[in-house]
Amino acid sequence: MKKLKDMWSNNRVLIVLASVIIICCIIIFGVCYKFFFGANTSSYGDRLESIENIPLKEEDKQNIIEKIKENETVKDALVYTSGKIIKIRIEFENTSLEKAKEIAGKTLEVINEDYQKNYDLQYTLVSEQKENNPGFTIMGAKNINRNLIIWNNNTKVENNKE
Repeated sequence: MKKLKDMWSNNRVLIVLASVIIICCIIIFGVCYKFFFGANTSSYGDRLESIENIPLKEEDKQNIIEKIKENETVKDALVYTSGKIIKIRIEFENTSLEKAKEIAGKTLEVINEDYQKNYDLQYTLVSEQKENNPGFTIMGAKNINRNLIIWNNNTKVENNKE
């Protein structure tokens, strides 16, 4: 017992420091193990759990595409999902940006309310530049909690070279 007391009194600082280092190493090892090996979840985590109950059906995709293609200025339309996002890409011919936004907005009438409550919507509207049409590419999104589509401002940045 006397040896332990002598060792403690002579090396008190080193023993406390070694104890703190050992405890820190154990904590770091535990956190790293849990972070890298402990969680066996998908890259989306648990965010996709609600869509298992309401998957986007192929017939509903076709209904959306048919609604979009009712307009003669629509060249092509594509609907697909990525996680909890329904992505809608529409290509136009000879139409204005405002008319294209209006056509895209009409898809909200066709998309089931259950889908709108469980999926975000992302729109990409594209029109090639031609002689009588300046062309555009614009993206819009509708969040689960919103009732309307929010569009980016589609403003070109011009370089002023002096």
